Amino acid sequence: MEKNQISFASNSMTPLQKGKACVNCRRRKIKCDGDKPICGPCAKFSTTFGDCEYSEDGISHAQMLEDQISILQARIEELERPKQSRPSRPSSTRHHSSSSSSQVSSSNMSLGPLLSQFYMQQASRNPEMNSMPAELPFIVLEALVHNFLHHSSCFGFFLDTQAFHDSITHSQGRDLPPVLLNVMYLWGVHLSQDARIKAYEATFLALALRSTAGSLSGTHPRTILHSLQASVLLAYYFIRNARFVEGKYHTSAAVSIAVSSGLQQIRAPQRHGSGLTVGMGAPALRPPRDAGEEGERISAFWTVLTLNNCWAGTDGSPSNVSYEGSSGLKIDTPWPLDRDDYVQFPHLLPLQNTDTIIKFLADVPDYNTSKAAMHAKAGVLFEEATRLATRYRMLKQFESALATLDRKIDAFKTTLPAVQCRDMLVVHMLAHGATIHLHKALAHQNMGSRVKALEAARAMAGVLRQIDVQRIGLIDPVLAPLWTSACLTFISEIKRGRQRMHDAASPSQIQAMTGALHTVIGVMEFFAPFCRLMDVQLAAVRLSYNDAFAG
Repeated sequence: MEKNQISFASNSMTPLQKGKACVNCRRRKIKCDGDKPICGPCAKFSTTFGDCEYSEDGISHAQMLEDQISILQARIEELERPKQSRPSRPSSTRHHSSSSSSQVSSSNMSLGPLLSQFYMQQASRNPEMNSMPAELPFIVLEALVHNFLHHSSCFGFFLDTQAFHDSITHSQGRDLPPVLLNVMYLWGVHLSQDARIKAYEATFLALALRSTAGSLSGTHPRTILHSLQASVLLAYYFIRNARFVEGKYHTSAAVSIAVSSGLQQIRAPQRHGSGLTVGMGAPALRPPRDAGEEGERISAFWTVLTLNNCWAGTDGSPSNVSYEGSSGLKIDTPWPLDRDDYVQFPHLLPLQNTDTIIKFLADVPDYNTSKAAMHAKAGVLFEEATRLATRYRMLKQFESALATLDRKIDAFKTTLPAVQCRDMLVVHMLAHGATIHLHKALAHQNMGSRVKALEAARAMAGVLRQIDVQRIGLIDPVLAPLWTSACLTFISEIKRGRQRMHDAASPSQIQAMTGALHTVIGVMEFFAPFCRLMDVQLAAVRLSYNDAFAG
């Protein structure tokens, strides 16, 4: 701890030579003390999720991932606007001219070879990827997968759960592609509480990454959905383990696969039942066989977009998807239904649909109140709030835009049913988190924004007081940063009260906020042993608390 304090408090620290700072400090333009294996700033600010790496001996693992993310994002931009020609987005590490990934132009590279290139690089760095894991009995793997499927809605599983269960049970997985099986086995091992099984996790991760390389070249009619599901599950896996750069890579890959496949155009007027088309008109997916399969595709798109919306801006980076103005991605796919409703109540979907998100933000009624739609809408509002708050210094009309979005978020909250299930808990937390993110940029200078953020934090704590935490089971990892934002809001206001500032809260209000803070921290403490990201976020909350109330 003393090292960290010296690193930040001392103004006489000898400057490092140019290029000697770690990758994280260079990216964030903060002073680096050059300590190895982890420098002072990285040790203190662990919520950046990134490993402390130095590039003196060549491109770092994080930089290689950032290069691949840049290529994927450029590819997504091309797919959003296929008729416009423009140069590829430059690599984020152009000075590493020897990097093969930075020399690849996204304009002439399909996604399959891109993923293959990335995982070949991974294999060269990790010898474990070239060897098969020691076999666990199939009955053990089957049990692990079934355990995961019980909690799969927390981690972006959009395929038909019962059909997947049957494929595992009756064919021992022979009907499923290796990429999906390996990722599922990885999740099963990851969630196991048996240390003997957990010992296989690194090997199954290596195998899952290896099998992902050629996943899009398969001939199975569901290859695209299987590959997309694997990318989503890998993104959640890395995010849950606080490996954010890798999570961001697989999120970008999932978005690129979804947009490449035209999943954003389901039931668009121009579709005419001829199958989805992308780019030069080549079919990306055959027409769905039935309402269930179409529903699976609708759920797949919104799962990917919600994943992107919840995580794209957590480190200040831009979202993979923009739906602003004429240059944004045109999203016509209708809001999702809950899984069984696609077959039982197909009339709930519009025959044709356009501009789903634009209409939602413009308050055009859509009458879809399914849990899945509520989740997707909450994700849109959260991303909008994060984006607007990040850009507010550059927006002359910020106050008007903030007020408009603030009203939209408040109106959305009034439509939410009480929290009676795990999915609705996430929706409530995302909605309140959107308010906190929207107002935190002005909270230090605007009393109204402070009040709004504090109300949202109190609402989070109020929801948590009313639920039985021990019965929730596994949770969506997005709850970790959302609860952290509530804790930091409370800490900031309590600190103002302790400093007796002119607009600080009263002693009774401070006592109430302290109680609410302890409620949220207590819930985080309950889940931290089971989720690395929650543990990292809880450590950040404790550090902020100790810094605020030291002495």
